[in-house]
Amino acid sequence: MSADAEHKLYDEIEDLDQLSDTVKLGLEEYNNINKSPMDLIIFRYVLEHLSRISRVLKQDGGHALLVGVGGSGRQSTTRLAAHMAEFDLVQPEITKQYRDEEWTEDVKTVMKKAGMANRPTVFLLSDSQIKSDKMLEDIDSLLNSGEVANIFAPDEKVGQGTMY
Repeated sequence: MSADAEHKLYDEIEDLDQLSDTVKLGLEEYNNINKSPMDLIIFRYVLEHLSRISRVLKQDGGHALLVGVGGSGRQSTTRLAAHMAEFDLVQPEITKQYRDEEWTEDVKTVMKKAGMANRPTVFLLSDSQIKSDKMLEDIDSLLNSGEVANIFAPDEKVGQGTMY
């Protein structure tokens, strides 16, 4: 709950009102710097889920599958948790023209950011964004091994070292 970036540790929260104030401040910061502000009402349920997502983000290699009905706030809560933890958030913009080539480039971008640049990164993807079996296979590979085999051509690897 510390505003100091150096001391943002995941720890037990004993004062729910203080947590609520901290989250409201984080939401205000998020809305000030993003083109698409979120209009969230902060109540106990949101605080609990935000805490859970934050706990997962702070774990090495942490990833989560959030299940629920549309409009329940999973994406918004994840966006806020990523912002408050100072993680980069990447969410592909899936259009009708989105093909496997664009998907591969998006995955490469995430892998470069998280692996080569060593930036804490959240890759946010909803079930409605999955358009092909290749996307599912790549997500499975990322979750199981932290990489997607043969995604980088040999010329893309030259001079860049290894991903990890």
